[in-house]
Amino acid sequence: MIYEMRRYECTPGNLKNLHELMEVLAVPVFKKVGMTFVAAWKPEVGDDENTLIYILAYADMGARQKAWKAFYEDQEWVTKRAELAKKYGGPIVARSSAVFLAPTSYSPLK
Repeated sequence: MIYEMRRYECTPGNLKNLHELMEVLAVPVFKKVGMTFVAAWKPEVGDDENTLIYILAYADMGARQKAWKAFYEDQEWVTKRAELAKKYGGPIVARSSAVFLAPTSYSPLK
């Protein structure tokens, strides 16, 4: 199993919009195309108050590539993302990053 930790830093005032996009569109499309959505977090303390972090799980990197291809080609994602972009009036994410994680031999999550 491989885990992908994704981190999105929002433009000022847009974290609520990113939460909406994730809850009403991205997570349902993840599930629809067979992606394993593990969890999502919002920092409570520190300098990352405009940040969303979430983790997806895949059997391997090949499965990840197929999953993201299906996600970006999903008609619901394409259509509703464009609608939400209009509603938000511009970019909501200033910077994003991804880290790929493999569990250690002693990790309870494999």
